[in-house]
Amino acid sequence: MHRLTTLFTLCLALPFAHTAASAQDSALGQLLEQVARESSVGTPRAINSDLLDEGYSVDGNELVNHLSVQPRHAAQMRDNPKQVRTQLAASVCDNDGLRQLMSQGAVLRFEFSE
Repeated sequence: MHRLTTLFTLCLALPFAHTAASAQDSALGQLLEQVARESSVGTPRAINSDLLDEGYSVDGNELVNHLSVQPRHAAQMRDNPKQVRTQLAASVCDNDGLRQLMSQGAVLRFEFSE
């Protein structure tokens, strides 16, 4: 009888837990859409002579930064993936806004095109 009561209690609680998670996901999605929209103002914009910021989009819980790279620089990036990861990690970790988004469950993705 105790197991049946526990099972019944869990069955009643699960929809509420799912609703809370769905509300958090929805709020995060709305926040990411707002960040993408605001961060895309003024794009495309040159980061330097090799990189062009094409703006942001949202894919589920991912904030996607679209970047165009000059072919010569893209080859250097492919040849030095560890250095690229280190530079990207440093730029993300230095950004309070991105760290806050990630603490809420967001993922930051960089998409490079030549």
